[in-house]
Amino acid sequence: MDELIGAIVKKISETNPQFSDLELKKMEYGLLCIFDEITKIIPYFIIFWLFSLHQYYIVILIFFCPIRIFSGGYHAKTYWGCFFISFIAFLSIIIVGKYISFNTYILLMLQFISFVLICIFSPVDNINKRIKSKERRMKLKYASIIITSFLIILSYFLPHKFFNTAVISIVSAAVFMIVGKFK
Repeated sequence: MDELIGAIVKKISETNPQFSDLELKKMEYGLLCIFDEITKIIPYFIIFWLFSLHQYYIVILIFFCPIRIFSGGYHAKTYWGCFFISFIAFLSIIIVGKYISFNTYILLMLQFISFVLICIFSPVDNINKRIKSKERRMKLKYASIIITSFLIILSYFLPHKFFNTAVISIVSAAVFMIVGKFK
């Protein structure tokens, strides 16, 4: 995987000599991140599709991933650690969201607690990519707050059978953020 991305970046540097070494390293890191995510998202979709749970998985992608992008959180040390932890987390969200019915007031309270935690602790540094400037940190915090607010409101427009999954996804994103903060 690293070799393929390295070859792509090398070809880009040969055909576009205006890129600096730093820009090429950023490009390589970005491509590696994208490739890592694609090689998780597609197998997860296939597995959940085989068990007719793909609609719940899509809800998780919509409600969990955008918060994680801006708020950060726990990251496994290896690709396979990430692969299995993410899969277990997504499977747990689906099981809880689909098979355990929560009172609307409990779900509202969970959303509120998640929102408060994100307002207080977001963003959390990634061990591979630290947030260096206060300006970037504030932009990520505001983006986390806005995205979380939007997703909380959006969850009320979902069909009822997906509402639990959406809320548990938001809660899980906040939990991963807290674990990453204190890990």
